Amino acid sequence: MKTMTVEDSLYGALEAASDRDGRPVQELLNEAIESWLADAALDDADHSAIERSRREATEQGGVEFEEFFNELLGDQD
Repeated sequence: MKTMTVEDSLYGALEAASDRDGRPVQELLNEAIESWLADAALDDADHSAIERSRREATEQGGVEFEEFFNELLGDQD
């Protein structure tokens, strides 16, 4: 177990949630951190999939969205 500093307003909200849910602050905090880490991992996986798709589209002669519509609209800048 490690010690960390949490802003007073965040800790107050955490204590209120703890009281409301009848669960320990530590449990709620651990759950929130686990959820955040899982979301971050999904974001990394999503970014990897997007970049992989971009590379594949480029290899097949595709162009970026903005470039496509600029050409379609006659680059009206």
